[in-house]
Amino acid sequence: QGVNNLHDIWSTDKGECVVLLESTLENVYEKIDLTLLNRLLRLIVDHNIADYMTAKNNIVISFKDMMHTNTYGLIRGLQFASFTFQYYGLILDLLLLGLTRASEIAGPPEIPNAYLTFKDVPTESRHPIRLYTRYIDKVYMLLRFDAEDAKDII
Repeated sequence: QGVNNLHDIWSTDKGECVVLLESTLENVYEKIDLTLLNRLLRLIVDHNIADYMTAKNNIVISFKDMMHTNTYGLIRGLQFASFTFQYYGLILDLLLLGLTRASEIAGPPEIPNAYLTFKDVPTESRHPIRLYTRYIDKVYMLLRFDAEDAKDII
């Protein structure tokens, strides 16, 4: 439904091209660097809480005669694991979109945009990325290229 709300999205008479990119962030949960995560968490929460949240993942797991030291990635089921992953996902979204386009998609803080909508047509058509959504580790991005960009890419 969100795709059909875009301005002239299906118009390809001048050589435009519409691309739906679907990708997976492979093992993103297991590849989170705890040192980087700690630095990012310190930006939004108290440093003691950030240290606690990351230290819970930096542990030794033992079972019978086997021991494993987890120094990389999140352990599922810990107290702050869902919040931590959602915050890390937000950082990944900002890296994929760029700060300018991310703020255009989200809208101003006073009146944020509804899901898959823009406040006006010039904001929508300013950038090739028209729609973006991520569900856990699946990324969906709708891009619209004009004739010149489509010729360069294809």
